[in-house]
Amino acid sequence: MLNLQRLKLLDVFARVGTVRAVADELVMSPSAVSQQLAVLEAETGAALFERAGRRISLTAAGEVLVERGRGLLSEAEAVDAELAELSTEPAGRIRLGGFASSVSPLLTRAAGLLAESHPHIEVELLEIEPREATTALLQGRLDLVVTVDEADGTLLAPTITVVPLATDPLMAVLPLGHALASAASVSLADLAGEKWALDHAGSYLGELVPRACRAVGFEPRVAGRFSSYGVLLDYVAATGSVAVLPELAIEKGVVARPVAELADRRIVIALRTGTSRRRALIAVVEALRQAAGR
Repeated sequence: MLNLQRLKLLDVFARVGTVRAVADELVMSPSAVSQQLAVLEAETGAALFERAGRRISLTAAGEVLVERGRGLLSEAEAVDAELAELSTEPAGRIRLGGFASSVSPLLTRAAGLLAESHPHIEVELLEIEPREATTALLQGRLDLVVTVDEADGTLLAPTITVVPLATDPLMAVLPLGHALASAASVSLADLAGEKWALDHAGSYLGELVPRACRAVGFEPRVAGRFSSYGVLLDYVAATGSVAVLPELAIEKGVVARPVAELADRRIVIALRTGTSRRRALIAVVEALRQAAGR
């Protein structure tokens, strides 16, 4: 009989590529991971790995087991979810993650709606970057996430179900009285000579905005980087810098204008397919859609 925990180790290995990365993700020692993968190989009676020095990779048999194993893991999670939902009322603790600008207008509002409609559902909220959210979901640290579909294939994993939620325009943020404050829209090139306030390096917007500026022919002159959108907005208002932020994050005290070169962000809900029929999660999805005006 195949062991589901060892199948999960194999699934993570297929995604991250090394024993050490598997150990880091699952908070295990590398030797424990190697031992469990060796046991799995012995259980199957097939060569699952090719070894070249210290590196190992999946064989064709290993790839097959990963694909079939994902189905088994998803089905096992679905069974657990159905057993947990035999009560008449959706209930339980749901860990919900979302990026910074989604927390107040979407996650917090949805939690309030659920407190009224489903008092036996306890929602734990976590602010998390889109690039970290999918990993947290796959690791089981979160039950569902509100995230941005960057169209990079991250959300195409067969074990993830994606529900469309909203679109969020990326806007140029200008101080009151800026020369372009009365324009219907702006081009990034119009802001080439400005000082820029950016999200922190490595974040979604912290990388996207400089990349978009370079695409139109200039390197943004960075005056500051801030992980808090509230602090960033205060900085723009106080110093005359400019920025690009999602419309959801923009508050009073600045001017927001559409940017010609930037497409709207596609905001989605992502959850593990095996749990997608859990009634408590269905209730959370509906509350999020209601909060988004869907």
